Amino acid sequence: MDFLEKQCPVCSMKFQKDDDIVVCPKCGAPYHRECYDKNGRCIFPDLHKSKQSWHEVYDKSEELPTEKKEDNSFLVCRHCGEKNSSHSLICHECGALLDPNDDENDDEMPDKLPSFIENNGNPFLFLIDPMGGVDKNKDFDGVTGAELAKFVRANTPYYMPIFKKLKDKNTGKFNFAAFFLTGGWYLYRKQYAMGIIISVLYFALSISRYIVTMWFAADLWKAASHAVAAAGISNPDYNDVVSWALAHNSSSELLLMILPSVISTLTFILQLVCGFVANRSYYHHCIRKISDIKKSHGGENITQLISEKGGVNTPLAWSMTICYLILIFFFSLL
Repeated sequence: MDFLEKQCPVCSMKFQKDDDIVVCPKCGAPYHRECYDKNGRCIFPDLHKSKQSWHEVYDKSEELPTEKKEDNSFLVCRHCGEKNSSHSLICHECGALLDPNDDENDDEMPDKLPSFIENNGNPFLFLIDPMGGVDKNKDFDGVTGAELAKFVRANTPYYMPIFKKLKDKNTGKFNFAAFFLTGGWYLYRKQYAMGIIISVLYFALSISRYIVTMWFAADLWKAASHAVAAAGISNPDYNDVVSWALAHNSSSELLLMILPSVISTLTFILQLVCGFVANRSYYHHCIRKISDIKKSHGGENITQLISEKGGVNTPLAWSMTICYLILIFFFSLL
């Protein structure tokens, strides 16, 4: 077959008469032999799955997924040839590390990370591998590592090793971001139902503690302190005030005095629960969402859908934080 004036899918250069051309036996895509050897495989796996030929899809439409060195708005994955955003860290098709200077450092970039940097608690692994040392083909309950990384998108070097540990050993890791941000973290990670429930609980506890303290407990503690001082005890300590309150205050007044401490304890317990279950909850959320996408959409635009449905929702998380600060400020004015 004559491929003259056709473009090589890898380098975008048109084939010339004397070029050494190889053809994929599955889809018929032509390559310069050097370009094919560089990738090590055909860059059209989707055509192989759908049993279509390169001539039916790309030769006629001329929509070759080629790398244009002059176009800086894309990064082309050296492993699968897929185009990615210039801001991407990993390929949304195969999950491999992207290098913006790949064409300049082609001989220096290894095709596969050396085994000695696979994740074994290496704190600097995020500087080397966005997959966190996890194999992109590893199975996570029917989801590949690459698909999981595409869904997580933000901070994959942290989450991928944790997910691997959850899958292999059923042991997790405390999430300090979830501990401090509680429902805001869940909303940030698009776990909306859980995020709303936890946020409502946290807001209710925080506002209740503030109201009970400012409107009731503070005055009761102040009155008890004055009463102890009037009884002749100078500089009364906490135990003196508590003893007097137990002897003279009603049960309802005592309850109001200790209620802020009880609410604070419940708030801290809620934060601890969030920190301990966050990573496990997020893992199951990712697997469930990706599995639903694969079941409902088959093989059509799977990569794009996984990427779109995953990631984070920064505006919502910030909105919740601002609303919380506004509520606290409002109640402080009452």
